Amino acid sequence: MVLLALLITGLGLQYSKTNAATSSSSTSSTTTRSSGPTSSTTTTVASTSSDSPVSDPLALNEPSRGCGFVMSPSAAASSSPSGPVPIRVIGHCTVLEIGDSLGNDLGWGLARELSSTHALKLVQVDKSSSGLVTSWFYNWPAHLATLLAQYHPNLLIVCIGGNDEQGLKVDGHSYGFDTPQWRTRYKSLIRQIDSMTTKADSYVLWVGLPVMAPNGYRAGVVALNSLYRSVATTVPGVTFLPSWALFANAQGQFQNAAPVNHVNTVLRSPDGIHFSLMGEDVFATFVANETSAIFHVGLHPSQPALVTK
Repeated sequence: MVLLALLITGLGLQYSKTNAATSSSSTSSTTTRSSGPTSSTTTTVASTSSDSPVSDPLALNEPSRGCGFVMSPSAAASSSPSGPVPIRVIGHCTVLEIGDSLGNDLGWGLARELSSTHALKLVQVDKSSSGLVTSWFYNWPAHLATLLAQYHPNLLIVCIGGNDEQGLKVDGHSYGFDTPQWRTRYKSLIRQIDSMTTKADSYVLWVGLPVMAPNGYRAGVVALNSLYRSVATTVPGVTFLPSWALFANAQGQFQNAAPVNHVNTVLRSPDGIHFSLMGEDVFATFVANETSAIFHVGLHPSQPALVTK
Protein backbone atom coordinates (compact mmCIF):
# COMPACT_ATOMS: atom_id res chain seq x y z
CA MET A 1 0.00 0.00 0.00
CA VAL A 2 2.86 2.37 0.78
CA LEU A 3 4.40 1.63 -2.64
CA LEU A 4 1.07 2.21 -4.38
CA ALA A 5 0.61 5.51 -2.54
CA LEU A 6 4.10 6.60 -3.56
CA LEU A 7 3.40 5.63 -7.18
CA ILE A 8 0.08 7.49 -7.38
CA THR A 9 1.53 10.57 -5.69
CA GLY A 10 4.54 10.57 -8.00
CA LEU A 11 2.53 10.13 -11.16
CA GLY A 12 0.07 12.84 -10.19
CA LEU A 13 2.55 15.45 -9.00
CA GLN A 14 3.56 16.87 -12.34
CA TYR A 15 0.23 16.51 -14.07
CA SER A 16 -1.95 18.21 -11.49
CA LYS A 17 -0.69 21.42 -13.15
CA THR A 18 -1.03 20.35 -16.79
CA ASN A 19 -3.80 19.91 -19.28
CA ALA A 20 -5.54 16.61 -18.61
CA ALA A 21 -6.69 16.14 -22.17
CA THR A 22 -6.53 12.50 -23.16
CA SER A 23 -5.50 12.99 -26.75
CA SER A 24 -4.00 15.37 -29.26
CA SER A 25 -2.88 15.26 -32.88
CA SER A 26 -0.03 17.67 -33.29
CA THR A 27 3.30 18.62 -34.77
CA SER A 28 3.97 21.38 -32.26
CA SER A 29 3.61 21.97 -28.54
CA THR A 30 2.91 24.97 -26.33
CA THR A 31 3.45 23.07 -23.10
CA THR A 32 5.66 24.94 -20.64
CA ARG A 33 6.75 23.50 -17.34
CA SER A 34 9.75 23.76 -15.12
CA SER A 35 11.28 21.51 -12.55
CA GLY A 36 14.10 21.95 -10.09
CA PRO A 37 16.83 19.64 -8.96
CA THR A 38 16.32 17.05 -6.28
CA SER A 39 18.80 15.48 -3.93
CA SER A 40 18.53 11.84 -3.07
CA THR A 41 20.80 8.92 -2.36
CA THR A 42 20.02 5.89 -4.46
CA THR A 43 21.31 2.37 -4.73
CA THR A 44 22.07 0.64 -7.97
CA VAL A 45 19.42 -1.58 -9.51
CA ALA A 46 21.12 -3.13 -12.50
CA SER A 47 19.00 -3.85 -15.51
CA THR A 48 19.47 -7.35 -16.86
CA SER A 49 18.59 -6.16 -20.36
CA SER A 50 20.96 -5.02 -23.07
CA ASP A 51 20.83 -1.38 -24.08
CA SER A 52 20.39 -2.38 -27.74
CA PRO A 53 16.96 -2.55 -29.38
CA VAL A 54 15.55 -6.04 -29.76
CA SER A 55 12.86 -7.14 -32.17
CA ASP A 56 11.35 -9.87 -34.25
CA PRO A 57 11.43 -8.44 -37.80
CA LEU A 58 8.40 -8.21 -40.02
CA ALA A 59 8.45 -7.05 -43.64
CA LEU A 60 5.34 -4.90 -43.91
CA ASN A 61 4.55 -3.45 -47.29
CA GLU A 62 4.84 0.13 -46.12
CA PRO A 63 6.01 1.66 -49.42
CA SER A 64 2.65 0.78 -50.98
CA ARG A 65 1.04 2.94 -48.30
CA GLY A 66 3.32 5.87 -49.06
CA CYS A 67 5.55 5.44 -46.01
CA GLY A 68 9.22 4.56 -46.17
CA PHE A 69 9.46 2.55 -42.94
CA VAL A 70 11.14 -0.82 -43.39
CA MET A 71 12.60 -3.13 -40.75
CA SER A 72 15.78 -5.01 -41.52
CA PRO A 73 16.49 -8.52 -40.15
CA SER A 74 18.37 -6.86 -37.30
CA ALA A 75 16.57 -3.76 -36.08
CA ALA A 76 19.72 -2.41 -34.48
CA ALA A 77 21.90 -3.06 -37.53
CA SER A 78 22.42 -0.95 -40.62
CA SER A 79 22.77 -3.84 -43.00
CA SER A 80 21.09 -7.10 -43.91
CA PRO A 81 22.60 -10.38 -45.17
CA SER A 82 21.94 -9.21 -48.72
CA GLY A 83 23.75 -5.91 -48.21
CA PRO A 84 23.22 -2.44 -46.75
CA VAL A 85 19.67 -1.26 -46.16
CA PRO A 86 19.41 2.20 -47.74
CA ILE A 87 18.02 5.19 -45.88
CA ARG A 88 14.66 5.95 -47.44
CA VAL A 89 12.77 9.18 -47.88
CA ILE A 90 10.25 9.02 -45.08
CA GLY A 91 7.24 9.56 -47.33
CA HIS A 92 3.82 10.21 -45.84
CA CYS A 93 3.80 8.36 -42.53
CA THR A 94 1.45 8.39 -39.58
CA VAL A 95 2.90 7.70 -36.15
CA LEU A 96 0.52 7.00 -33.29
CA GLU A 97 1.98 7.49 -29.79
CA ILE A 98 0.13 6.11 -26.76
CA GLY A 99 0.85 5.79 -23.08
CA ASP A 100 0.33 7.13 -19.58
CA SER A 101 1.77 10.34 -18.09
CA LEU A 102 5.28 9.20 -19.04
CA GLY A 103 3.93 8.70 -22.54
CA ASN A 104 2.71 12.29 -22.38
CA ASP A 105 6.26 13.41 -21.60
CA LEU A 106 7.60 11.53 -24.61
CA GLY A 107 4.74 12.62 -26.87
CA TRP A 108 5.14 16.31 -26.06
CA GLY A 109 8.84 16.05 -26.81
CA LEU A 110 8.18 14.25 -30.09
CA ALA A 111 5.69 16.92 -31.12
CA ARG A 112 8.44 19.52 -30.79
CA GLU A 113 11.29 17.47 -32.24
CA LEU A 114 9.32 16.20 -35.25
CA SER A 115 7.61 19.52 -36.03
CA SER A 116 9.86 20.14 -39.04
CA THR A 117 9.19 16.69 -40.54
CA HIS A 118 6.10 17.80 -42.41
CA ALA A 119 5.50 14.49 -44.17
CA LEU A 120 5.07 12.77 -40.82
CA LYS A 121 1.77 13.03 -38.96
CA LEU A 122 2.14 12.50 -35.22
CA VAL A 123 -0.99 11.52 -33.34
CA GLN A 124 -0.49 11.70 -29.57
CA VAL A 125 -3.07 9.86 -27.45
CA ASP A 126 -2.06 9.47 -23.82
CA LYS A 127 -4.08 8.98 -20.65
CA SER A 128 -2.49 9.94 -17.34
CA SER A 129 -2.83 7.33 -14.56
CA SER A 130 -3.72 4.62 -17.08
CA GLY A 131 -1.97 1.28 -17.53
CA LEU A 132 -2.46 -2.24 -18.82
CA VAL A 133 -3.49 -3.47 -15.37
CA THR A 134 -6.26 -0.92 -14.76
CA SER A 135 -8.66 -1.74 -17.59
CA TRP A 136 -11.53 -0.71 -15.31
CA PHE A 137 -10.13 2.85 -15.49
CA TYR A 138 -9.01 2.95 -19.12
CA ASN A 139 -9.20 -0.07 -21.39
CA TRP A 140 -6.22 0.36 -23.71
CA PRO A 141 -6.97 -2.57 -26.08
CA ALA A 142 -10.50 -1.26 -26.65
CA HIS A 143 -9.33 2.30 -27.23
CA LEU A 144 -6.44 1.16 -29.41
CA ALA A 145 -8.78 -0.79 -31.69
CA THR A 146 -10.66 2.45 -32.35
CA LEU A 147 -7.45 4.42 -32.89
CA LEU A 148 -6.03 1.88 -35.35
CA ALA A 149 -9.23 1.98 -37.40
CA GLN A 150 -9.31 5.78 -37.31
CA TYR A 151 -5.69 6.67 -38.07
CA HIS A 152 -4.24 3.59 -39.82
CA PRO A 153 -0.75 4.30 -38.41
CA ASN A 154 2.46 3.05 -39.98
CA LEU A 155 4.10 2.96 -36.55
CA LEU A 156 2.77 2.71 -33.01
CA ILE A 157 5.02 4.08 -30.25
CA VAL A 158 4.14 2.83 -26.77
CA CYS A 159 5.41 4.26 -23.48
CA ILE A 160 3.38 2.90 -20.59
CA GLY A 161 3.73 1.00 -17.33
CA GLY A 162 4.27 3.67 -14.69
CA ASN A 163 1.02 2.73 -12.96
CA ASP A 164 1.27 -1.04 -13.37
CA GLU A 165 3.20 -1.97 -10.23
CA GLN A 166 0.06 -3.23 -8.54
CA GLY A 167 -1.96 -6.42 -8.29
CA LEU A 168 -4.42 -7.64 -10.87
CA LYS A 169 -7.26 -10.12 -11.08
CA VAL A 170 -7.27 -13.21 -13.27
CA ASP A 171 -10.47 -15.26 -13.43
CA GLY A 172 -11.66 -13.78 -10.16
CA HIS A 173 -8.37 -14.39 -8.34
CA SER A 174 -6.10 -11.55 -7.19
CA TYR A 175 -2.37 -11.81 -7.75
CA GLY A 176 0.34 -9.52 -6.43
CA PHE A 177 2.72 -7.57 -8.63
CA ASP A 178 5.45 -9.65 -10.29
CA THR A 179 4.19 -13.01 -9.05
CA PRO A 180 4.31 -15.81 -11.66
CA GLN A 181 0.56 -15.56 -12.29
CA TRP A 182 0.81 -11.79 -12.55
CA ARG A 183 3.66 -11.98 -15.05
CA THR A 184 1.81 -14.49 -17.23
CA ARG A 185 -1.28 -12.30 -17.37
CA TYR A 186 0.68 -9.09 -17.92
CA LYS A 187 2.62 -10.62 -20.81
CA SER A 188 -0.67 -11.58 -22.43
CA LEU A 189 -1.81 -7.95 -22.16
CA ILE A 190 1.41 -6.72 -23.79
CA ARG A 191 1.04 -9.32 -26.53
CA GLN A 192 -2.54 -8.23 -27.13
CA ILE A 193 -1.40 -4.66 -27.82
CA ASP A 194 1.44 -5.84 -30.05
CA SER A 195 -0.55 -8.40 -32.02
CA MET A 196 -3.60 -6.25 -32.74
CA THR A 197 -1.30 -3.48 -34.00
CA THR A 198 0.83 -5.62 -36.31
CA LYS A 199 -2.31 -7.30 -37.65
CA ALA A 200 -3.44 -3.79 -38.57
CA ASP A 201 -0.27 -3.54 -40.74
CA SER A 202 1.65 -1.28 -38.37
CA TYR A 203 5.03 -1.65 -36.74
CA VAL A 204 5.37 -1.27 -32.95
CA LEU A 205 8.16 0.53 -31.11
CA TRP A 206 7.78 -0.28 -27.40
CA VAL A 207 9.85 2.24 -25.46
CA GLY A 208 11.21 0.90 -22.18
CA LEU A 209 10.68 2.78 -18.93
CA PRO A 210 13.59 4.93 -17.76
CA VAL A 211 15.52 4.61 -14.52
CA MET A 212 13.56 6.00 -11.57
CA ALA A 213 14.58 7.63 -8.29
CA PRO A 214 12.33 5.81 -5.74
CA ASN A 215 14.16 2.60 -4.81
CA GLY A 216 11.32 0.07 -4.65
CA TYR A 217 9.58 1.60 -7.63
CA ARG A 218 12.78 1.43 -9.67
CA ALA A 219 13.12 -2.30 -9.00
CA GLY A 220 9.60 -2.81 -10.33
CA VAL A 221 10.47 -0.92 -13.50
CA VAL A 222 13.28 -3.40 -14.16
CA ALA A 223 10.75 -6.23 -13.91
CA LEU A 224 8.32 -4.49 -16.27
CA ASN A 225 11.01 -3.77 -18.86
CA SER A 226 12.01 -7.42 -18.89
CA LEU A 227 8.45 -8.35 -19.86
CA TYR A 228 8.19 -5.75 -22.63
CA ARG A 229 11.49 -7.01 -23.99
CA SER A 230 10.58 -10.69 -23.84
CA VAL A 231 7.29 -10.23 -25.70
CA ALA A 232 8.93 -8.08 -28.39
CA THR A 233 11.07 -11.06 -29.41
CA THR A 234 7.99 -13.20 -30.06
CA VAL A 235 5.75 -10.86 -32.09
CA PRO A 236 7.06 -10.02 -35.58
CA GLY A 237 7.12 -6.31 -36.29
CA VAL A 238 7.70 -5.26 -32.66
CA THR A 239 10.88 -3.61 -31.37
CA PHE A 240 11.71 -3.01 -27.71
CA LEU A 241 13.80 0.13 -27.23
CA PRO A 242 15.52 0.44 -23.81
CA SER A 243 15.82 3.94 -22.35
CA TRP A 244 17.40 3.07 -18.98
CA ALA A 245 21.00 3.95 -19.85
CA LEU A 246 19.98 7.26 -21.41
CA PHE A 247 18.97 8.70 -18.04
CA ALA A 248 21.34 6.77 -15.77
CA ASN A 249 24.90 7.53 -14.72
CA ALA A 250 27.86 5.27 -15.46
CA GLN A 251 26.91 3.02 -12.53
CA GLY A 252 23.34 2.60 -13.77
CA GLN A 253 21.96 4.82 -11.02
CA PHE A 254 19.32 7.51 -11.32
CA GLN A 255 20.68 10.94 -12.13
CA ASN A 256 18.63 14.11 -11.93
CA ALA A 257 20.80 16.12 -14.32
CA ALA A 258 23.33 15.56 -17.10
CA PRO A 259 25.17 17.56 -19.75
CA VAL A 260 22.81 18.22 -22.66
CA ASN A 261 24.57 19.63 -25.69
CA HIS A 262 27.49 20.22 -23.28
CA VAL A 263 25.43 22.27 -20.80
CA ASN A 264 24.55 20.72 -17.42
CA THR A 265 20.77 20.43 -17.43
CA VAL A 266 18.02 19.15 -15.11
CA LEU A 267 16.30 16.23 -16.85
CA ARG A 268 13.79 14.95 -14.33
CA SER A 269 10.92 16.35 -12.28
CA PRO A 270 11.15 16.61 -8.48
CA ASP A 271 9.24 13.33 -8.13
CA GLY A 272 12.15 11.44 -9.69
CA ILE A 273 9.75 9.82 -12.16
CA HIS A 274 8.65 12.31 -14.78
CA PHE A 275 10.70 14.66 -16.96
CA SER A 276 11.55 18.33 -17.16
CA LEU A 277 10.86 20.14 -20.42
CA MET A 278 14.45 19.52 -21.54
CA GLY A 279 14.22 15.92 -20.35
CA GLU A 280 11.24 15.46 -22.67
CA ASP A 281 13.33 16.76 -25.57
CA VAL A 282 16.22 14.43 -24.69
CA PHE A 283 13.80 11.49 -24.57
CA ALA A 284 12.18 12.49 -27.87
CA THR A 285 15.50 13.09 -29.67
CA PHE A 286 16.64 9.63 -28.62
CA VAL A 287 13.43 7.95 -29.82
CA ALA A 288 13.42 9.89 -33.11
CA ASN A 289 17.04 8.95 -33.84
CA GLU A 290 16.43 5.29 -32.97
CA THR A 291 13.32 5.27 -35.17
CA SER A 292 15.48 6.48 -38.04
CA ALA A 293 18.01 3.70 -37.46
CA ILE A 294 15.52 0.89 -36.89
CA PHE A 295 13.19 1.70 -39.79
CA HIS A 296 15.81 3.18 -42.15
CA VAL A 297 14.22 6.56 -42.78
CA GLY A 298 15.59 10.08 -42.57
CA LEU A 299 14.22 11.69 -39.42
CA HIS A 300 15.90 14.87 -38.25
CA PRO A 301 14.90 16.28 -34.84
CA SER A 302 14.15 19.99 -35.01
CA GLN A 303 16.32 20.95 -32.04
CA PRO A 304 18.30 17.85 -31.06
CA ALA A 305 18.85 17.49 -27.33
CA LEU A 306 21.70 15.04 -26.83
CA VAL A 307 23.21 13.84 -23.58
CA THR A 308 26.93 14.51 -24.01
CA LYS A 309 28.47 12.28 -21.35
